[in-house]
Amino acid sequence: MIDLPDYPSPNGASPGLVDFGAFLRPPLGGPVQRVDRMGNRFAASFTMPPMPHGKLGRIWVSRLLRGKTEGARIAWPLLDFDPGLPGLPTVNGSGQAGRSLIVEGVQPNYTFREGQPFSVITGGRHHLYFVDAEVIASGTGTATLAVTPMIRVEHLDGDECHFAKPMFEGFILGEGWQWEMDLNHHNGINFAIEEAA
Repeated sequence: MIDLPDYPSPNGASPGLVDFGAFLRPPLGGPVQRVDRMGNRFAASFTMPPMPHGKLGRIWVSRLLRGKTEGARIAWPLLDFDPGLPGLPTVNGSGQAGRSLIVEGVQPNYTFREGQPFSVITGGRHHLYFVDAEVIASGTGTATLAVTPMIRVEHLDGDECHFAKPMFEGFILGEGWQWEMDLNHHNGINFAIEEAA
């Protein structure tokens, strides 16, 4: 997995949910039913500001070329959201499933916000989730979080949870990948990533 540089940050992103669920529409006009399936995950396209080739552009191009076959990892944009100091959260107990995740090691009384992104590292891979509702951690640093999407892999007891700097990783989409080179010696870079799991 190739770590993309922290600087510069993307100047635009278009995230979206990759949905493996389905709607069942009865042929005779009955109620529509929703069937959820495990495996929903995220994809996002990113645009980068123009970068001088000699300093920044060549490094970004090099890492994205490698990321096409090895996968790429980038910090999830938080925009103006400040996650504060969440402590060192980890998964509390293996075998969790569904739409809630128990965590420990949280700064006592830390407030998780609705819509707050975070990633969980399992098997060396980050998996991105969002908190569904505001929750305040207990005085002992534990909390049960409602999350979207549904938990799609078995996170293990002690797996790290990244709330201060959630990471997003997967493979770069498309048959190939291209970038722009202009006469001012700048690179124009756009790319899209979809989580692999």
